Amino acid sequence: SGAALLLAILVVSLVWLAPLISANENLEIQARQQEELARKYREKLTQAQSIRDNLVKQEQELKQMQKRLFRGNDPYQLAASLGELLSSKGGQKMDIKTYQVLASKEYGLYQEVHLRFNFMTTVDGLYFFLDRVKNFETALLVHEINVQKVQRAKGPDLVVNVILAALMEKGEKS
Repeated sequence: SGAALLLAILVVSLVWLAPLISANENLEIQARQQEELARKYREKLTQAQSIRDNLVKQEQELKQMQKRLFRGNDPYQLAASLGELLSSKGGQKMDIKTYQVLASKEYGLYQEVHLRFNFMTTVDGLYFFLDRVKNFETALLVHEINVQKVQRAKGPDLVVNVILAALMEKGEKS
């Protein structure tokens, strides 16, 4: 009867406990899978936050750059305005002889315009001109510069040929 009792307990454990053990193992596997899935989602959320932060930073940089764009979309208007604004006043000897619009490249919301200026000046006038370019309120840089010294008894003794690159609003297509 002890053997029969042991056999009955064994049969009951196989019939009743085996499915419970199997179900428990399945639940453990599902729990590990869910934990792995949750870990991957947390990584994706962290990644998304990083991307969002980067986009906010880039948006702020774009707004700052847009503040420096020349308002208007006519390169000739830009050249005339720059000629007037960059020419010296008050004792500086600088005489802008010509200006010319050379090229324009479009970059999304803005365009880069290359402008050539020819002028005569002194060393002080050249310094004044370059300082104005450096501290100009719109995005402007010296792309190329050629300076020649000429022999003159008095007055400006430098002939300057400079190409400026300026950023301006993108022109409308006609």
